[in-house]
Amino acid sequence: MDLRLQPGFLGTGASMLADLTLIAYILILLPAMLVGFFFARRKWFEPHHKMTMTTITLVNWVLIIALMIGSYSQGVLPNLANNLSNPVFLLPTLHLITGALAQIIATYLVIRMWFEDQLPNWFKIQNIKRAMRFTLVCWLITVLLGISIYVTWYVGQPASNAEAPVATPEVIATEEAAPTDGATSEPAATEEADVPESTPEVEVTAEAAG
Repeated sequence: MDLRLQPGFLGTGASMLADLTLIAYILILLPAMLVGFFFARRKWFEPHHKMTMTTITLVNWVLIIALMIGSYSQGVLPNLANNLSNPVFLLPTLHLITGALAQIIATYLVIRMWFEDQLPNWFKIQNIKRAMRFTLVCWLITVLLGISIYVTWYVGQPASNAEAPVATPEVIATEEAAPTDGATSEPAATEEADVPESTPEVEVTAEAAG
């Protein structure tokens, strides 16, 4: 079963995978990030902070590979050049930047925590606390952007079902650009088209009849 093609359960135009991702970030990953920060502040690095940081990073990689790369490369990137000011395309781009920074640094930190004694000294940054705090800030911003993307893409869109495709950024952008007053591009019929003009033959026939 492909969760990307299944209707979501939140009553929006999102797929089941998008709904599950949103819930995972709000109810699991975001609290886990704050708990991990609490462990670091308490200096409970082993195993509390270490395991929390590792879990968040691995789950993030799964979500990035399973959902985000495909959504951005197919729905955003082809239309980005001409629609950068549109929130439908701008928010995912900002989400990509902050998320990539957080994920790269978090991956480095996890590798360092697990292989501290095996890594060469040149690979180890001096101020690791600053890197951890920067990662947390980027993660929090990324979560907020992710929620904003969900609202922009799916809230207010028709609920997805088995017969109708899930709303995509292209569809949303097209709907926003479409006129809403019911006007069409076809020219309206004129009165001249409804009433035929008299011809010379008709006028001659009328005179002969008189």
